[in-house]
Amino acid sequence: MRITAENGGIETQQAPRARAAKREQKLEQRRRRRNNVIVTVGVIVVVCLVAGLIALLTMSGSGSKIPDVVGLTYNEAVKKVEGAGFTIEVDPDQDSSGECGGLKVDNQDPKPGSSAEKEEMVTVRLKGLQDSPELTSNGSDARPEEPQPSQPEPSQPAAPAPAAGRSVCVDPGHSNRTGSEIDPATGLNVGDNGGASGELQSNWDLAQRVKALLEQAGYTVRLTKPSADSYASLRARADAGNACALTVRLHYDDTGFTGVMRAPENGARCPSSDPSRITVIDTNVARESNRLAADLAAALGLSVRDDTGGTSQGNTTPSGHPTALIGSVLSRVPVACIENKMALVRDNPAGQEQVAAQIVQGISAYFQGR
Repeated sequence: MRITAENGGIETQQAPRARAAKREQKLEQRRRRRNNVIVTVGVIVVVCLVAGLIALLTMSGSGSKIPDVVGLTYNEAVKKVEGAGFTIEVDPDQDSSGECGGLKVDNQDPKPGSSAEKEEMVTVRLKGLQDSPELTSNGSDARPEEPQPSQPEPSQPAAPAPAAGRSVCVDPGHSNRTGSEIDPATGLNVGDNGGASGELQSNWDLAQRVKALLEQAGYTVRLTKPSADSYASLRARADAGNACALTVRLHYDDTGFTGVMRAPENGARCPSSDPSRITVIDTNVARESNRLAADLAAALGLSVRDDTGGTSQGNTTPSGHPTALIGSVLSRVPVACIENKMALVRDNPAGQEQVAAQIVQGISAYFQGR
């Protein structure tokens, strides 16, 4: 009986120990599984961080990518390129003076996917857009013309100082609304419009800088409207300019078209409703406008171009005449329309200061040559 009791006691003592060993074994297995999971997750996190860092370094080292705009219309391309932080222009070798927003992009430079810094210029060629003509409509070279210095007669007195007694009309392009307004004297529609995006305010700001520099140089300056948001018809602008010695009109074109435009000799416009009612630019105004445009173009680093027609609502160009801006045919004084480089003058105070100084330089050169 004692031995049996002793054996029973031994079994009774071993059972709790076995259960404790099993529990410990299970706990150890759980710890191992937990540790394995932690290690696995840690490895995954580290790999992801390293991959992300490599991608970030790769992207920062290669710059932004030029978007693909081939096959889009020009208007769609402008939105896509500017949305990516770049700027866009039509190939300067193409004549973009007309409406080209609906034309499709045939080619682009830089190529799609190229790495580039922000504000990089993307140049596009448009399908159906002709190359800029080598000759103007009156047969003269379309490139900037060498200004022909006047040859005064020996008996003529010396020309006065450039700014002495000189008055300049500065015309900040466009108005706060699109208007339709028939000029009784010519039958032409002289209504104005809002222009390109940002042009209304930028032209006004540039006009203020030009006015200030001209007045510092001793010129008398007249603006064609009292504020950026004011409405002024093309007739009102021409009348303001006709009270001065010359008129300089300020614009930019969001298609990338640039240049200093002047009406060619015999340039004319007429109302579409009455083609017989023709208004032809004055011969002397055309000649002096060409000289003014040449001096301004030389100072600004732009090309001299023929007028491209201007406001066309209800207006047309009569047969046998080259086209002209409405403001040019209504002008009785030398007039030039500057299509500035958009990047220089749109929301760019430093660029406006530069352009304003160049405009004053060109105006002074014109007066010196009289």
